[in-house]
Amino acid sequence: MADLRMAGVVWRLAVRDLWHGRARALLAVLVIGVTVAGGIAVDALVRSSEETDARFAERSLGEVANARVQWFGADSAQQSPRADLAFMGGDDLPIADVEDRLEELLPPGAATLPMLGGTVTLRSGGVLTDWVSALQGEVTDPAAAGLVSPWEGELPTAHDEVSLSRDLAQRLNLTVGDAVDGRAGHDEDFASLTVVGVHENNPRGSEVVMAAGSLLQTSATALADAATIWFVTGADLSWDWVLAGNELGFITVSRDVVLDPPASSQVPIFDGAPPESVTLGGIAVLVLAAVIVGGTLVVLLIAPVFAIGARRSRRDYALLRSHGASRRHIRDVMLRSSGLTGVIAAVIGTGAGLLIAAGIVMVAQLSGSTAFPDLRLPWLDALVFVLAGAGIALLAAWAPARRAMREDPLHAMRNSEPTAAVPWRRTLLIFLLLVAGGVAAAAVAAFTGQRWLLLIGGALAAVAVIVALPAALIPLSRLSARLPVASRAGVREAARRPSRTVPAVTGVAAALALAICISIVTATQYATAGSRWALRADPGTLLIYDGFYTAASGSENPFVDSSQVAGAGEESTTEGEAARQRLHDTIDRYIPGSDLYDVRMLALEGDPYPRILIPQGKPCPAWADYTEEYNRLTGRSPGTGRPAPASSQNCWIDKGITDLNRQPLWSTDDGGNIAVDDGTLITALGLPGADRAAQAIADGKIVLTRPLDLWEDGTAHLGIMGDDPVEMARWEQLLEDAGSQGVYENPPDPVEVDTVIADAVVMDWPTAQWQAFIPESLLAGAPLGEHAPVAERVGLVATGNGLMEVEALDELRNELLSLGVHEATQARDYANTGLATTLTSVTGVAALIALAATWGTAQLGITDMRPDLRLLHNIGTSPRTRRRIAASLTLVIGLLGTAAGTLCGIALGIGTAAAIAGDLDIDSGAWALTIPWWPVVGVGIGVPLITAALTWLRESTRR
Repeated sequence: MADLRMAGVVWRLAVRDLWHGRARALLAVLVIGVTVAGGIAVDALVRSSEETDARFAERSLGEVANARVQWFGADSAQQSPRADLAFMGGDDLPIADVEDRLEELLPPGAATLPMLGGTVTLRSGGVLTDWVSALQGEVTDPAAAGLVSPWEGELPTAHDEVSLSRDLAQRLNLTVGDAVDGRAGHDEDFASLTVVGVHENNPRGSEVVMAAGSLLQTSATALADAATIWFVTGADLSWDWVLAGNELGFITVSRDVVLDPPASSQVPIFDGAPPESVTLGGIAVLVLAAVIVGGTLVVLLIAPVFAIGARRSRRDYALLRSHGASRRHIRDVMLRSSGLTGVIAAVIGTGAGLLIAAGIVMVAQLSGSTAFPDLRLPWLDALVFVLAGAGIALLAAWAPARRAMREDPLHAMRNSEPTAAVPWRRTLLIFLLLVAGGVAAAAVAAFTGQRWLLLIGGALAAVAVIVALPAALIPLSRLSARLPVASRAGVREAARRPSRTVPAVTGVAAALALAICISIVTATQYATAGSRWALRADPGTLLIYDGFYTAASGSENPFVDSSQVAGAGEESTTEGEAARQRLHDTIDRYIPGSDLYDVRMLALEGDPYPRILIPQGKPCPAWADYTEEYNRLTGRSPGTGRPAPASSQNCWIDKGITDLNRQPLWSTDDGGNIAVDDGTLITALGLPGADRAAQAIADGKIVLTRPLDLWEDGTAHLGIMGDDPVEMARWEQLLEDAGSQGVYENPPDPVEVDTVIADAVVMDWPTAQWQAFIPESLLAGAPLGEHAPVAERVGLVATGNGLMEVEALDELRNELLSLGVHEATQARDYANTGLATTLTSVTGVAALIALAATWGTAQLGITDMRPDLRLLHNIGTSPRTRRRIAASLTLVIGLLGTAAGTLCGIALGIGTAAAIAGDLDIDSGAWALTIPWWPVVGVGIGVPLITAALTWLRESTRR
C-alpha cells in the first residue's frame, strides 16, 4: 500500500516537475515534435507517392479495358508483370498479319479497341515543342472510359480536334478554344487543330489525345511510324496468356495480372535475379541503420535539455531524499516527467506531420502533379512514431536521471559539483571500441562490397566524437590563462562544469551533424551527376544537328555546299550557299556576331567504314563487362569468355551509357562520328585544351577523346573496316532458322581491310559526341585515300554569347525548322535545379538549426549559472564583465558544438553517401564524394559568433 502511495506521489512530482520546467520541456517538445513530424510526413509522402496496383491499372487501362496489348517485333519477348521492364525486338510484319495473330490468341468473348500511339510536333505562336507523346483513336468509346480524364472541356471527336494534358497546355499557354498547329512527321506539313479539352496529367498516358483520322497514320507494317495499341475488353487475360503473347512478340498490361501478380519464379525476365527476401532484407537493414542513426542523433540533441533540467532540480531532489525518497524514486520522477514530455511531443508532431503530408498531397493534386496518386496516411506507423517519441525521451533522460539519483544530497544542497573522479579509463575504452567498430565496419564493407555497413561505421565514428567531448574541456582552463579576466571566467566556468557544458555542446553537435550529413549527401549526388555530364562544347555554343536530308525524309542536306535543294521545310527553297547564309542570318538575329563552322565527319564510299581501334589486349573494366549476361542469354556456362577484352562486343565502354547530356549525335550514314578538321572546329568548340588539340591537328596528329584508344607507342589506329561475308551469312542464317524465338548471339566482328596509323594525342573528352578528330591531310594519304574518303557535312556549330532564355531558344528553333533543321540546342554545364535548391535549403536549415540549438542550450547553461552571475552583481562586478562571461560561455559551447557537429556530420555524411551510391557510379569512377566546405566552415564559424553577440545583447537588457 505504501508503494502505491509512493507511486502516486512520484507521478504528482513528475507532473509538477514538468510544469515547473515547462520552458525546458517546451524545447524538448519542439525538438522531438519537429523530428517526429518530419519522419511521419516523409513516411506518408513516400507511401502516397507509390502507385498501388489498382491505381497503376486505372492509369494504364482506364475503368473498363481489361488489357493493353502492343506488338514489338517477330522475335519472342520477355516482360515484367506490369510491363515496366521488357526485352523485345525482331523483324517487322504487315499490320494485318499481326492483327490475325492477336485475334487467334485472344480468348473467346474478347473484343479489341485499336488506337494509334506515337509522337507529334506542336507549334503555337513562336514556340515549337516536338517529340510529344500522342494517342489517337475512338477515345469516347465506352471501352476507353477513364483512359483520359478531362479537366476542362471535352474529349475530341473530330479529326481536327485535340485534348492536351494540363502540363502541356500550360507550357504552350493554351486553353480550350485555342488553335494549335501539329504534325506527326518532321517532313509533313502542319495541320491546324482546335483545343477542345485539357485532360489530367497521367504518367501512364499521353500528353496529346486525338480522335481517329487525325495526325497519326496507320502504316502497312506494324513497326513503321505510329504503333497500333489494342485495348482488350470482354475477357480477363491471365499471366499464362501474357507469356503466350510474349512468344509472338506482344507486350501486355493486363488488369488481372497487375492486381494479382505472379511470383518472381514465374517471371522469365527475372531469371537470375536475387530472391525478394534477400533484396528486402538488405533494404530492411539499411532502413534499420538509418533509424538507429536518426534516433541516436535525436537522443543526443534533447539530452542536454534533461541534463540541465536535472541540474536545476538538484535542490528539489535533495529535499525529497531528505524526506525519505529513495534513489529509485528520484530516477522515476525524472523518467516519468521526460516520458510525458516525449508523448506530448510525439502526439503533437504526429498530428502536425500528417496534416503537412495531407496538405502537400492536396496541393500537388490540385496543381496537376502526378507525384502523389493517393493520400495514404500510415496510422499504424503514426502509433509507432508516438511510442518512438516517448522512447527517445526516456533514452535521452536515462543518463541524467542516473546521475541525479546518484548525486550526494549534501553537494546538491550546497549547489556544488561532486568531486568524484572522472572515469577516464572507461571513457577511453569506449572511445577506442567505437573507433575500432567504425574502422571494422569500413573494412568489412570494402572487402565484401556491403556498403550499408559504411552507414554503421559513420554512426560509430560520430558517437566516438561525442564520447571524446569531455577530453576537449581539459585544455580549456590552461588556454584561458591568456584571456582577459571576464573571458577567462566564462571559459573556466565551461571547463569547470562538464556536467552542464558537455550536454549543451552535445546538443549543438547533434543538431548540426544531421544537417551537414544531408548537405554532404546532396552535394555528392550533385557532383556525381555532374561528373557524368559530358560537355560537348563551350557553354552557350549553338549546336545545329541534322536537317531533313535522310533517305527516309526525301529531302537533301541543307548544310552541304552544293546545288542540292534543301526543301525540308515549308519555306525552304533556296539552294547551296544561299541556304547556309540564311541559316547564318537567322542565328545572327538571336546571337549577334555568331560565327558558323561546319561539322564534317569521315565516311567512305562503298561498303567499308572507318573506326578508331582499341589496342589489343586491353581488358574490359568490370563495370562494363556484360559477358555473364551474354552467357545467360545464350546458354553458355558461367565464366565463359571472361574477362572480356575491351574491343569485345560484350564490353560496353560506351560513353553514352554514363553521359547524362542526352542530346542527339552527329554521325555519318554508317553511324561513325570521327570528325575531319583543320583545327577550326576544335577551336570553335572551346573544350578544355582546345588550343593544344588544334595544334596537334595542324601537326598532322589524330586527336583522341579517351585514353583507351591510345596505343603504347603513342599512335592511334584508324581501321578501315568491312564485314566478313562468310561469318555474316552464317549469322543471318542463324537468325532465319530461329524465327520468332529470338537469337542473342552477337553478330560477327568486322575485319580490318586496311589500317591508318598516325601519331596521336588524348584530350579525354568524355562526351559520346566525338570519337576522334583527324586532320584533313590524312584523307589523301595511303591507305585511306585509296578508299575514297568523304568528309560529310552533318551540321553546324555557331559560337555563342552565353546561354539563351528558354523562350528565345524555342523561337529560334521554330525559325530554323523552316530551313530544314529540326534539332538545335545550346551546350551548357551540368545544372540540377532540384539538387541545387536542396543543397541551398539544407545549408540554410543547418545554419538555423545550429543557431537555435546553440542559443537554446547556451541560454539553459547561462540560466543554470544565473546564481553565480547574481553573486557577481551583488559584489559590485560591472554589467560589462557579466556580459563578457555569458558571451564567453556561449562562444565556448558554440565553438565546441559546431566543431564536434562538423566532425560527426562529415563522418555520417561520408558513410551515408557511400552507402546509397549506385553501383555504376562507384564501379565506373563517376562517384564524386563532395564536402561543401564553404557552407560547413561558414556555419561552424558564424553560428558561435552570432550566438555570442546575441547573448551579449540579451544580457545588456538585464540589470
